[in-house]
Amino acid sequence: MLSEQRYEEIYHLLEREGSVRTITLCDALQTSRETIRRDLENMEAKGMLRRIRGGAMKIETAQEKNMSYTSFRMRRDENFQYKEAVAFEALNYISEGQVIALDSGTTSLFLAKAVKARFRSLTVVTNSFAVAQELAGAEGITLILTGGVYRADEEAFVSDIAALIFSKINVDIFFLTTCGISVERGITYQRMDEISVQNKMMEAAERTIVVADSSKLGTNSLVKMCGIEEISMIITDSGVSSGQVRNFENAGVRVVISKERNGQDDNYTEK
Repeated sequence: MLSEQRYEEIYHLLEREGSVRTITLCDALQTSRETIRRDLENMEAKGMLRRIRGGAMKIETAQEKNMSYTSFRMRRDENFQYKEAVAFEALNYISEGQVIALDSGTTSLFLAKAVKARFRSLTVVTNSFAVAQELAGAEGITLILTGGVYRADEEAFVSDIAALIFSKINVDIFFLTTCGISVERGITYQRMDEISVQNKMMEAAERTIVVADSSKLGTNSLVKMCGIEEISMIITDSGVSSGQVRNFENAGVRVVISKERNGQDDNYTEK
């Protein structure tokens, strides 16, 4: 198969699936890992895709990012291995006895699963019904659910009612998820009602750490929540480019790259 034919097959697969692993492409196209690696490098140089650790993902247009909406249930399975790696890295910044806030993003659910397995004395405040279900009854976890207006598509509570509790409590760390984060535009979301609770969580917290897979970095969504000066750190996966890391760190925001769960990520940043 000629290289241009492989490019076309890879491009159509990404259009359909959103992301694809290198090993999957090797099987589908009956070619070597080295050939696929070169193909992905060439396609990225042409602006046809974005390479990530272990594969590639589709590049969305600005219009697609701003106008399309994907439910929580569908987003939960996107880049799940990277969200899991980010969540496990975030555990290193939590101590027993602390109060943490988790918002309604899908990465928060992965962090809730990791927290449940690690800690035996922790208070978790959340507006996420999915997170609450994960932590309900967990030994040593004090769970505070905000209540409010329930949005089934997000499995979350929103509105001023959901935000009220944060004027009454103090939080050690708020782990903030996002649709996009860039030096120029800060933290952005698809919907206006997504940010009211997050703003109050941030106000109640001593520090805010962004937890986001690398597909969110350098991108902008529709509604701005805040500038990056409001956050202390970004935890992301090894798909982030060195240029993106440099841009954020030049702006005063530390970037920590998660260690892959198989322990083979050479790009892991020691703390």
